[in-house]
Amino acid sequence: MADKGSTWFNGAGAITGARPGMQPSSVRPPVASKQGKAWTVLIVAAVALCSALVLTATPADWTWEALRILGVGIVLLAGFYVPMDLPKPAFVIWGVMLISECIFFREGDVYSNANAYQGTFPTAAYGEAVGWILCLLAVLACSARIRGFFRQLFAGDYKWITLFAILCVGSCLYAPRLTLGLVWGFKLSLVTLLLLACSNRIRDFRDTVSFLRFTIFAYAIIVIQPVIIAALRGEMFDEEGRMSTIVSPNALSPNAAIVLLLTLTLFSKRKGEGLHKSAILLGIGACLVMVLAGSKTGILAAIFAGGIFFLLRGRLGSAFTFIAGTAVLVGALVLTTPLGNYFHLYQDRAGAESFSGRTILWSAVMPAIKAKPILGHGYMSTEFLMFQVNAVGWAAPHLHNGFLEALYSTGAVGFVVMMMILVVIPKNLYRVLCLAPKSDYLYQVAAGCLALYAFLI
Repeated sequence: MADKGSTWFNGAGAITGARPGMQPSSVRPPVASKQGKAWTVLIVAAVALCSALVLTATPADWTWEALRILGVGIVLLAGFYVPMDLPKPAFVIWGVMLISECIFFREGDVYSNANAYQGTFPTAAYGEAVGWILCLLAVLACSARIRGFFRQLFAGDYKWITLFAILCVGSCLYAPRLTLGLVWGFKLSLVTLLLLACSNRIRDFRDTVSFLRFTIFAYAIIVIQPVIIAALRGEMFDEEGRMSTIVSPNALSPNAAIVLLLTLTLFSKRKGEGLHKSAILLGIGACLVMVLAGSKTGILAAIFAGGIFFLLRGRLGSAFTFIAGTAVLVGALVLTTPLGNYFHLYQDRAGAESFSGRTILWSAVMPAIKAKPILGHGYMSTEFLMFQVNAVGWAAPHLHNGFLEALYSTGAVGFVVMMMILVVIPKNLYRVLCLAPKSDYLYQVAAGCLALYAFLI
């Protein structure tokens, strides 16, 4: 049964107005009582006391991590307790999980993968793992109020997600680095539980949009953080000319594209329905970052997905305008920013013939895939691909291909389960598109989610 309490924090993701034809929420903020105020004071005092004790007992080199861990705990607690309309503590946990790498930010270097291969990790990585444990406790607290929660893991379409998570965790036993695989397997299992908790709290379309709003603002933080850090350092562009001095362009550009596609999905001029001014600002900013980060595949995939979004809605002119406008923006930034240097280097190196060495890498791993075709090499085994298959002149921490990634890590068994997941998602979205009128906001959101699916695949 869905949680019917109220929280303050998730009010940021709630839609304040009812859609036409939809009844307003009947949940009202509870009236504060003397007993409630007393509990509030006691909880705040307990949190303050525990924080003081933790910080006092924490070694000096762990003080900053302890502060971040305490911050995560306080946000999670606020998501459950502080009163507000439309309760969605699971959405708060989802937002925290999405930005966990921003909270526990750590900048990688040329030795980070080598250190991880040797089993050495920065302090922030341990802090992030503790944050995941806090999120797990919060998810378990959410699931305690959902009848038959764990049975739902193996029911309906969701069983494929659960089965894939089990296969990934099980494959850690024969992965090159057991500990690293189990840690990331823990996160995958946590996300599996969390998504089910979120789906149980989506009672109507307003909740669906609320969930997407949490997602877009979390991804906005993911995109903005490295840009701000680079700007403060005065190092906006790397030596090649791409705006990716803090994180990989293959991460920054796709993340910005996700924000762009979500702004198209949620944009609405109707008050209380989705996002309006914030969607415009986020969309423009995300488009600029997406292009300047210079991930060629990410840019092309985003343009393709955006075109699909408008075509699904029967707006051919808008599709052409989006594609042409983005192409013009790419051309303008190539001519006026250091990004042009990168594309000149790319042409000189003839990188287009092999997709920047990707096809060479894919050919090199095929013998390894054929060597263990059924169960693969273990979850997260491609993290150390650069030490096992040195096929390209750059560090390759993964295969840049999700299908080969599944085959390499979990073999044919994991690949088949992953394909079932990939079939179920568009099937359900297509069902919504068939039922909703094209003029309805529900149709727009479903079309946007399908376009985002096309981009991610």
